[in-house]
Amino acid sequence: MREPSCVGAVVGALALVAAATGCSSTSGTPVAERAEEAAATVTAPSSPVDSPAPVAPTGDPVGTAVMAVRGGDASVTIRYRINDGPEHTETDVSLPWEKEYPVYEKLDSEVTADGGDTELICTIIFNGDQLVSFVTEPRPTCSFAYWG
Repeated sequence: MREPSCVGAVVGALALVAAATGCSSTSGTPVAERAEEAAATVTAPSSPVDSPAPVAPTGDPVGTAVMAVRGGDASVTIRYRINDGPEHTETDVSLPWEKEYPVYEKLDSEVTADGGDTELICTIIFNGDQLVSFVTEPRPTCSFAYWG
């Protein structure tokens, strides 16, 4: 016994619609046959495209930044990426936490802190005095890219 298929249901539905509207063909080909042909040409979704390799910074840095996480009194998990580089994870981190890094043009940096439902604060400060990202909430994410 064959398992029912979506193609059969679609073909059946199209045949019912065609019969109900009084038309079974528009170009000499029965509606059901065209539906089966269309269903046969549907392809399965392709596999996800591989992510491109991280971009290595080029040229001189345009400044420095400090990403920081504060708040809460329990240990947290921190995930961060610097200049479109790989993601790093630090677990059981006591706050406050900071990471200074060189900033290169057009490359994104990001920090996320997870302390459960505890409200935390993440910031990124560029060149010592410019607050470029500030989020206060449970599981905050701050990001920054310089596009001078």
